[in-house]
Amino acid sequence: MIKTVKKSEVKVLLRMLRSYYQHVSQYENSLVTKFYGVHCVKPIGGQKTRFIVMGNLFCSEYPIHRRFDLKGSSHGRATDKTEEEIDETTTLKDLDLNFVFRLKSNSYKDLIKKIERDCEFLEAGGIMDYSLLVGMHFRDDNTVDKMGLSPFLLRTELWPNSTLR
Repeated sequence: MIKTVKKSEVKVLLRMLRSYYQHVSQYENSLVTKFYGVHCVKPIGGQKTRFIVMGNLFCSEYPIHRRFDLKGSSHGRATDKTEEEIDETTTLKDLDLNFVFRLKSNSYKDLIKKIERDCEFLEAGGIMDYSLLVGMHFRDDNTVDKMGLSPFLLRTELWPNSTLR
């Protein structure tokens, strides 16, 4: 994915580069967004455009049927779309999450440990606004019944929403 960013955001990313590299190297299964590059282009006579190249959580062999941007808050955290307007490209929010997730004890502990470790990293870097992005793929009923599998697969990532420092 490519996203344009402000000069101040580039400065924060560059300042955090060493600790970011150490964190994602040490914790290969980190949920922190995978950044691949920070770039700047300036057309002749034009303005500079800064952008980042990063991994796309939702690029998967499985289609993502529901997307959530979770901040752990209820204030303004609902989508204003009707059920008929929501499709696979809609990013839903905290109050739109109407699923119960059941994980094996070890999987749950591993997920919580990753989230805590990644949040500590983001907070140490002065990132105060971040979300847990969740993508859900719903399996068809035949697969669930035949194999005793969960009715959905989850993909998650911690996403810094702004660089406030």
